[in-house]
Order: sequence, then structure tokens, then C-alpha cells
Amino acid sequence: MDRFLLNNRKRASTLEDEEILPSTSREINGEERPLCVLCMKVLAPECMLPSKLKRHLEANHKYTIGKPRDYFIRKLKELKQEKSTFFKNASIPTNALIASYKVSYRIAKCKKPHTIAEELILPAAIDMVNIMVGESAGKLLSKVPLSNNTVSRRIHHMAEDLNDQLIEKIKEKEFGLQLDEATDNNKDAHLICYVRFIDGDDMVEDLLFCKNITASAKAQDLFDILNNFMSENMLDWIKCVGVCTDGARSMSGSYGGLQSLIRSKAPDALWTHCIIHREALAAKYLSPALNQVLDFFKKLCDDMGAEHSSLLYYSNARWLSRGNVLSRTFELRQEIYIFLKEEGHKYANDFF
Repeated sequence: MDRFLLNNRKRASTLEDEEILPSTSREINGEERPLCVLCMKVLAPECMLPSKLKRHLEANHKYTIGKPRDYFIRKLKELKQEKSTFFKNASIPTNALIASYKVSYRIAKCKKPHTIAEELILPAAIDMVNIMVGESAGKLLSKVPLSNNTVSRRIHHMAEDLNDQLIEKIKEKEFGLQLDEATDNNKDAHLICYVRFIDGDDMVEDLLFCKNITASAKAQDLFDILNNFMSENMLDWIKCVGVCTDGARSMSGSYGGLQSLIRSKAPDALWTHCIIHREALAAKYLSPALNQVLDFFKKLCDDMGAEHSSLLYYSNARWLSRGNVLSRTFELRQEIYIFLKEEGHKYANDFF
């Protein structure tokens, strides 16, 4: 057991009820000083006396009085682990650390499992570098930390940083909120919130949060999730000038709905009905001629051996499906060009 109370020459003292005083020591300017493992405060050298350590405990950490010995031992171990992690990260070369973040970013972007880094990416990269550059470069590449836990931490750090940047921007500007309740593949309900604001000359729309709905999906429960997030991040309700939801009663109700609860905090917020849901409803009753066009286009794609046989509908996909729509359109640009050319459409050359 490491020292808890005095310097390394003395045995760790205990209170009358066999509790340990929660401190270790640190050397500063050649002088050993006690360090509290609870508040991380470095005390004066004369506080090495058990009586003064006990006074610090009673004055600053009353909640620990009566705690068993194992509690303080665990705190000391946690402190040692934090130090070990810090020095381990500090010893990583800067370029290797940057490379680790770059690879982790690409893994997250491609939605691949975190284990792919050390199982495939790093070994493959080392093999290529050994062949193309030399074994010395391969050994240097092997220093890049890409374990499963490391990649997970890198992604978490980047996500936190992006979230902090977004929150700081929102604090300075008026913003609008777009909310919807969604269910994932596991049938778990989530409250999704997007934020929209003006940043310079650009209109910015970004994901603010996605929270589990642990209670019911009533308006008050949804508002509590949103209000807690606003409070935790110190966002001012007064700067909320717009709210967009679907037409569900829990969302759009004028008396007791989510939008009315938000407007009780942000009186200037204007509520609007999400137009995408209305477009989706209207698209269900389009003329039969549209089905003929879709069938013809599908047959054309099949005859040409295209990877896809249809274009995606933006109104049928939720939220961020616009990127998928554009990607599919680009992949089928040749088929679209032939189809429009046969129909004599004036926009045919736009896909050439």
C-alpha cells in the first residue's frame, strides 16, 4: 500500500475507528507535501501531521467521515491510474497521436467496428510501408496507438469537441429547434433535436442531441429532456426563436403540447409544422402516370445492368437523407441521361 498520511518514513496512521486519512504526498521544490486524494489539493508541509490532515478531512470532506479503509484505498488507486494514463499519453509522439485521431475519424465516418484498426488497417498499412518505403518506416508506423479502446476514446473526444464548439456558437446567436420522436431497430424511443442558426453568411443546421426516452412520450417528459439539456449546457431559452415539430398531439398541442411548453420558456418562439411529413402524405396520392415512369426507369436500369434500379425519395427518408439521394443520383447519372434523352427532355445534357 502506498503512503496515505505521513512521509515515506512513517507508517500510515488511522483514525480511532480505523479510517484512513485520504492523502498521499508529492515533492515540490525538493520539499515533500501532502496531497489529498479526494480534492487533489496540495497542502502545506506542516500539514503532514495526522491532526492537521484530520482537520482538512473534517472541514472539506465531511461526507467521507465514517467511510471504510477500502474507500480511500480505491481513491488512491484511481489517482495512480489517472497519472499512468496521463504519462502514457504524454509519451506518445505527436505525429502518432495525430495519425491515431485521423484513423479513428475515418472509422467513425465509415461506421466500421473499432476493432478494424488494429486487426486490419494498421497491419495492412505496416505491410505496405515495409514494401514501398522500408522496414524502418514500418516500425515507426507500429507506434500509432489503434487499439479498440483507444479508437473508442478518440471518437468520444472528437464528438465532445464538436459538441462543445456547437454549443459555444449557439450561445451567441438566436436559434431554432426541430424535434421529432423516432424509434430505432431495437424499438427504443429517442428524442432527436436539430438546431438551426445563422453563422456569418451561412445557415447552419446540425444535430443538437439524441436522447433516450426512458419514461413515457408525453409532452412533459419530452420537454423535461429538452429543458435539462438546455440547463446543463447553459443555453438561454430567450434566444430560441423557432420550433418545428410534426402534427402529433404531444408535439403540436396548443395546450400542454411540447411546442406550448417550449413557448412558455421562449415566448418569441414561432411554431411551424414540419413540411416533410405533409409532402410524404401528399406523395402517396400522386397520379398513376408517375408509377408508369418509375416502372419504365426501373426496366431501363435492369437492362443496363445498373447497380441500383431506382432513385431514392427524399420525402420518404427521415432528416439527413438528402446526401443519400444525391449519391444515388450521381451513381445513376448515365441511366438518367439515357432516360431523359429518349424522352427528349431539355435537362438531359445536365447529366452527361
